[in-house]
Amino acid sequence: MTTTVDTVSTTPAPTATRKLGLGLLTAVVIGSMLGSGVFSLPQNMAAGAAPLAIIIGWAISGVGILALAFVYQGLSMRKPALDAGPYAYAKAGFGPFIGFNSAWGYWLSAWIGNVSYAVVMFSALSYFFPPFGEGNTWQAIVGASVVLWLVHALILSGVRQAALVNLVTTIAKIAPLVLFIVLVIFAFKVDVFTLDFTGAGNLELGSLLDQVKSTMLVTLWVFIGIEGASVISARAGRRSDIGVATIIGFVVALAIYSLVSLLSLGILSQPELAALKNP
Repeated sequence: MTTTVDTVSTTPAPTATRKLGLGLLTAVVIGSMLGSGVFSLPQNMAAGAAPLAIIIGWAISGVGILALAFVYQGLSMRKPALDAGPYAYAKAGFGPFIGFNSAWGYWLSAWIGNVSYAVVMFSALSYFFPPFGEGNTWQAIVGASVVLWLVHALILSGVRQAALVNLVTTIAKIAPLVLFIVLVIFAFKVDVFTLDFTGAGNLELGSLLDQVKSTMLVTLWVFIGIEGASVISARAGRRSDIGVATIIGFVVALAIYSLVSLLSLGILSQPELAALKNP
């Protein structure tokens, strides 16, 4: 009688601790959406719309992006085998060609977005370091390249490590924004906010519909990144956390975006905000 030898590898299997929990997934979603755009939001919004149109624009975008968030939530539960985000869903639904174009387009939007972030970052740093200019000098380009390679090296070190660093940076981004919102609430002036509530007194803004259209160009852009948890769903500890993280991230981002853009109109009037330097 022969003895059966257990040949199973002694290498320890991945444990739940190596997976991403709800907190880290939520931070990925929020961190993906909250970028440089939030700091330019008051000026961007005021440049083409009055308070009423901005409120309508956020309401329309909020409903639309919430529907998208529910789509990601539903797909993450109904199609658990698809764990590569929008690319995997496009390939499964429409074939390899559409899947490839989805992945390629997503990649293009990601690195082009990184260029805009880098320009804004070093343009802002030029306040302290004048050689960075408007973010497009050779010094700024070298600095941006260094930052991008550091981020790349961080991701290569492991998704979990990158997610932990992202959690720290997300908190670092949210903290000053929350402080700003609190301070602006105390300094908010209703008479300034309602001075030209519909924008009828400013012919350059156009009709209410034109104003809403101008806000939509901004509101849709700032929600890029809502698919963050779906993209790294293979690393999620629980499938249900993907959808929950997406919804929570959306709610937090929408609250911050709308409060930052609307409360600012209670400090400075629409023409004054529109005339501010950007960034």
